[in-house]
Amino acid sequence: MTRRVGKIACNSLTAWAKARRRFCPRGQRGVRAFAHPTLLLLCLALPAMADKLDDVKARGTLVIGVAEASPPFSFRDGERGIVGYDVDLSAAVAKRLNVSLSKVTIINAERIPSLRDGKVDIVAMGMSRTPTRAKDIDFSVATLVSPHKILVRRDSGITRVEALAGRTLALVRSASVDQDLKDAVPTLRIVHFDDYQACFTALQDKRVDSFLADELLLMRFAARSEAPQDFALIAGYDLSRTAGFGLKKNEPRFTDLVNRTLLDLEASGEAAKIFDTWFAPLKRPFQIKPD
Repeated sequence: MTRRVGKIACNSLTAWAKARRRFCPRGQRGVRAFAHPTLLLLCLALPAMADKLDDVKARGTLVIGVAEASPPFSFRDGERGIVGYDVDLSAAVAKRLNVSLSKVTIINAERIPSLRDGKVDIVAMGMSRTPTRAKDIDFSVATLVSPHKILVRRDSGITRVEALAGRTLALVRSASVDQDLKDAVPTLRIVHFDDYQACFTALQDKRVDSFLADELLLMRFAARSEAPQDFALIAGYDLSRTAGFGLKKNEPRFTDLVNRTLLDLEASGEAAKIFDTWFAPLKRPFQIKPD
């Protein structure tokens, strides 16, 4: 599209120059025939417009959107600042590009607008790759493969989905409950929180009865709590889910660079090490691979 517009502009400039040559005296021709500033700039600039990959390289910085409290993907850790699984993977992309890494804190509702408006180059927050979101943005290959499940406190007596009737479920804001769960438990009451940490804290403090998220995330929260034995997953509820980097729509060169970096991390064994850093003692049940 850019090349077409540039071509049209250049064609217009050529026609204008011919007209100048036709109607201007011979002594007034030369560079004055090409002195129309708007057309000249349009002709020169439009064909050279950079894409996302060129923009990042020229800027010298890869800007990622991160969360303050969505461990282990991205979260604030005292003087260390924002750290996490997605942050480390993003750092590898920045290294591949030979640029620095800059982190911009955003909330879930800002993820897609931040990509669309160019505020960030990558959303690094363990974002679920859903068909609905894929209409507005692109995704990297999956950096996490883990089904959605429901975590409860053992002392709640909840052992099956139907027992959630009339009870509360913690859910990250902007996430959704699948239709099967709504149909099975129409009286389930949803309580939204800004991040995963707030959801788990509410369950831990008995302010909600359950917490819906991906299995690895739920088990990590439970394993790193003061009383892991107090928590259990509800049997019989399992919804497929993958997560990855959120990327701006229609930037194929940048998306390809990100994917090649992630696949190379997998091949070298570095991806597994990064996973262990943030999810241990849990074992990684997947590999990063092409879609």
